[in-house]
Amino acid sequence: MEGPQIMYLVTEGKRKENQLGYAPKTQEYVYFHHGKEVWREKGDEDLLNYFNEVRAGIRTFDDKEIENIFVWKKYCKDCYSFEREELLKRN
Repeated sequence: MEGPQIMYLVTEGKRKENQLGYAPKTQEYVYFHHGKEVWREKGDEDLLNYFNEVRAGIRTFDDKEIENIFVWKKYCKDCYSFEREELLKRN
């Protein structure tokens, strides 16, 4: 039996409905929406390290610095898609 897998929080939305984690064992970014896993994507630790530096106050968040990282683009796109879908359901 395998124990629990370590997952680091990369970032999360203001309302915490969208979260991006990083699983170092599998080297995957994991996107959660309302606590349910939506997708996993292989990637290096660059995006995780970037957000760790932002949280530590070493740098300030600048979307232009990470806009070309595939995982970040995919996360932003899916956050927007879910938000739009939920708005349409309410109206």
